Order: sequence, then C-alpha cells, then structure tokens
Amino acid sequence: MKYHQFFSVVPPLLFEAENLAAISVHEPYLLAAVCTIASKDEPAWWDTHEACSTHMQQLIAELMYGGIATLGAVEALLVLAEWVPRPPQSMTAVGRGEEEQTAWMLSGMAIRMGYLLGIDRTGFVNESDPDAPDYIRKRLAWVGCYMSDRHISVRVGKAFWSRGPAMIKFSSRDFQDVKYPGNPTDNFAALCEAHLELTQLFSNAHDVLYSSKNRSAQLNFGGEYVKYIDDFREAMSAWYDRWGKLSCTSAIKAALIISFEYLRLYVNAFAYQATLTRMAQEYSDEQSSRGPQRANGRVAFTDFIAATPDARFIYDSIDSAKKLLTISNTLLDPTTEFRYMPLRYYLYVIYSAVFLYKARSTGVLGADGGDVKRTVGEAVERLQKASSCQNDVGDRYSRMLRLLWRKPPPQPTTSLSSGDEPIYPPTSQNAQVAVQPEQQTQMNIDQTPQGAYTNAFTFSWLDLHAVGDFATNNSGNMMDSYESLDDVPGEPAYGHFDPNFVQGQQQQMGWNGFSAPGIIF
Repeated sequence: MKYHQFFSVVPPLLFEAENLAAISVHEPYLLAAVCTIASKDEPAWWDTHEACSTHMQQLIAELMYGGIATLGAVEALLVLAEWVPRPPQSMTAVGRGEEEQTAWMLSGMAIRMGYLLGIDRTGFVNESDPDAPDYIRKRLAWVGCYMSDRHISVRVGKAFWSRGPAMIKFSSRDFQDVKYPGNPTDNFAALCEAHLELTQLFSNAHDVLYSSKNRSAQLNFGGEYVKYIDDFREAMSAWYDRWGKLSCTSAIKAALIISFEYLRLYVNAFAYQATLTRMAQEYSDEQSSRGPQRANGRVAFTDFIAATPDARFIYDSIDSAKKLLTISNTLLDPTTEFRYMPLRYYLYVIYSAVFLYKARSTGVLGADGGDVKRTVGEAVERLQKASSCQNDVGDRYSRMLRLLWRKPPPQPTTSLSSGDEPIYPPTSQNAQVAVQPEQQTQMNIDQTPQGAYTNAFTFSWLDLHAVGDFATNNSGNMMDSYESLDDVPGEPAYGHFDPNFVQGQQQQMGWNGFSAPGIIF
C-alpha cells in the first residue's frame, strides 16, 4: 500500500494473499510489474527486483512482438510508467531525463493497448455499459491512461498519446463503487475527481501555451498570453477553493497540493520566459541600430521586472516553486513517504529547483536568494535520503542539482568588445569553470573564459538533458558545499540580466538529438 495510495490503478484483489495463485496464472503482466516496483526500494529484496525487472522486460517484448493486449497488461504498463524501474548500474551517475523518456514510451504503449481493448469507450458516458464485466476496472484503467499520458507528455513537451474525450465529465459519483484498499478516511472518489480536474488544467495549459515553438514565440511577442494566464489563474483558484481543504492522509494531501503548485509554476513561468525573450530582442534591436558599438550588456533585471505588466505572473512562478519545495521538505518523510511516490513528484521537486536557479541567475529572487538556496539545499538532501541506493532517481538528480547550484553565473564586464560574444573577467571562480587545469598554461585566460558560458543559459528548466549537460560541464573543481555559494566573485551577476545568454537561448532552440524537441524554453 506504500505505492498504491498515490496512483490507485491496481485492482484491490491483487493485495489479497489468497488470490495470488490465480493472479499468477491470469494476470502475469500485472503481477510482474507490481513485484518489480514493490521490490526496488527494499535492500533485502534487490536480488528479487533484478530478477523481476529482467522478467518484466521479456514480458514487454512478448507484448510488442506478439500483439498481445490484456487489461492487466495496460495496468502493468501504467505502474511501470509511474514508477520507472531503477536503471542499470552502468547508467550515468547524474540524471538527464532518461526516466522521462521511458515513462513516455510505456504510457504510450498502454494507451494503444487500451484502444485495442476498447476501454476508451468508458470515457463516453452515454455509450458505456455499466453492467459489462470488469466495467469499473476498465474505467479506472482508462482514467489512469488519461492522467498518466497528460502528466508525462506535459513534462517532456510532447503531444498527447490519447485523443479521446476528456475525463473531466466524470465526477466523484462515477467512482463511488470503487473498492479502495487504503485508509478508510481517504475519500477515493473525491480524490479521483480532484486529480482529474487538475489534469485537465494541465492539459489545457499545455495546448494553449506550449503547443508548439511557433505558437509560443507568437504569444511571447503578441502578448495574448496575459489573458490566457489570467484565465488559468482564475481556474486554479477555483480548483483550490474546492479541493484545497479536502480531508485525507497527510502524504496524499501533500501529493495533491504539490501537483497544484507545479501547475501554478508551469502556467506562470511562461510569462517569465516571455519577458526574458522580449528583453533579449530589444537588446538585439539596439545592437543592430548602433552597429559595432554595442550597448552595455548588463541590465538591472530586478528593477525592470517590477515595472512590467507580467510582474504578478513572475512573482507567482517564484512563489509556487518555493511553496512546492517547502511542502516536500516539511510534509513528507523522505524514507517512509516520499521514497514510494511516483516519479512525477520527484521531477516536480527537481524542475522547481532548476527554475529557481534560473530565476536567481537573472536576479528575480532579489534578497530572497539566500533563503531559496537553503530551501533547495534541504530539498536536495531529502532527495538523496529518499533513495535506497546510489543509482536511484533521487540520488542521481540530487547530484545534478548540487552541481547546478554550485555554478555561479558569469559576471559580464562593464564594456563589451565589438565581437559577437561578451568577454568575462578571469575571477578565481569562473576561471575554474572555464578552463581545465591542464589547459591553463596554454590559454590566455583573458580571452577564453567566455567559451564555457556561451551556452550557459541555453537550457530550458524543463529540459533535464540540457540541464544535466550544463551542470556537469567543467564541474571538476567546483565548491564542495552550498555555504560559500553567496561569497563567490561571480555573485553580483545574480542581480543582473545578461541579454547575450537569452539570445543564445533563442538561437539554440533546435533539437539537440537527445532532448524532447517539443520543449519551448
């Protein structure tokens, strides 16, 4: 039950010991998936986990090659998509979004199998037959397909696998007959409705704001996104008024509110990037009008933000990221609760920490930078505590975040050369990042430090592969703790905006061959 309470797609009969013999015969895919996930976080069961994981891979191959489709297989794939099995030990020690790709493919396979079985018809209220065998189970499986598809696709920036009717038509009345084996104080039907409504908001935000790069670019400069974000904010406020005080166990309530705060971040962060994009374009236009004599690249971003129409959106994006991390840090025990939560909640924490790094790097945090750094530091420690071994998702991404937050942004000089890139002064910190020790005797530090930072801010806070590349680039000599981060020579750059970085970001929007091409910024 440690896992089931967060994504209740597995039929309750599987949790009754007297049914295991029959289940092993009739539901081999579902049983293998449950055993694979249930054993991955228990050190005493790691040998079992390896055996189950290998067996599960063989079963998935049989499903694909044999064209097999069963309801239990759909549920098994959904379980694997939400709790992606631990990667092989040979995988890189720093997370780069590999789990997201696996989850997206598994959920896509589950949805296609669901279409083959016709369980998508349970989404049509007027066409479904409540008296059909396994009707409730089929409906829950398709609801799981819908929610998993929406959440995973939003994170990877891809189009949705499922194109059927929205599940928002369902209410708690449609789930009253579900037998929930969890805590009897939890209103499972109400939780289903709350998560479905939240998922629909995620889906709409993705379609309206992030449907394509061209669409997002048009919104950035056209300004229509202000109306859309305002509408989403009203819808989110209405959702919270209805479900924010829902009574349930603390871990389930924390999971629900974390999802809500990430939705706030996802919506409001669009305005943050739009503001950066326009500032970069204005700077580029000014450069063009002045010719080779370029303007000073150091802009007081903190002063600029307060005067923009998007200020409330930008500050809300910061607030949502901080609240998300605070909830994770204070309401969830890392070893008894957070460890067993689906992958999405790990990633919500990770994305929030990455976004706050980018916000701090452009000076938006202002005087709150120190508090945010401590909050992120605690979140990183809890990610590591939630991991049962060094190859777990929490441990791998905690390493990535440590490396990322140890990197101070470059500090531009007050005057720029007539070339295409700014020159950064050689400080003790950025010199370490820019030049490897063995190269320092061969290179003029006054001419080369900018090379390491040319693409410093070309990564999207949603693109974990690019974030991982940036975090690990030339990090061998970085600091060993968070405590001295605010004291490094590059710290003044945290209070200013360098348009050259955002210009580079605009130019680097093409697919890099690894990251999801649908990600906008």
